[in-house]
Amino acid sequence: MLISRVQLAGFLDDEFMTEGLSEDVAKVFITWLIERAERLVVCEKNPVLLKLKLQRWATKGRAIRKILVLWEIDGQRANSHQLLAAEDLHEVLEEYPDDCMSLLLRMIKVIAKRDRGTVHSVEAFGEGLGGETSQNRKCA
Repeated sequence: MLISRVQLAGFLDDEFMTEGLSEDVAKVFITWLIERAERLVVCEKNPVLLKLKLQRWATKGRAIRKILVLWEIDGQRANSHQLLAAEDLHEVLEEYPDDCMSLLLRMIKVIAKRDRGTVHSVEAFGEGLGGETSQNRKCA
């Protein structure tokens, strides 16, 4: 299933989403957000919940963008650290990134790890039983 432009409006129509980011960081960032959105579209069949989840990811994306911009401003890394903590991404700093691209890649890695952990924890409580396919598990 292809994702529509309307569904991506929160990411693509928001010029602020990449403001202040270098071109290479912005490209990786937007590509990642779109991939996340595509996964949601494939997995979430309820259009109301899909819209809500896409809006949440757009909001999360704006928060991540603020973290990335602050990371690159001299004297603002402490503020970036505070936003990482507020977004529950403090573990990103376990391997202290040197630059904005490294920080973004660490955030992507941490979020992907959590997604896999969510799938496993749901299965551990038996909610993954009852005809759940491997496709459904990829959607967490």
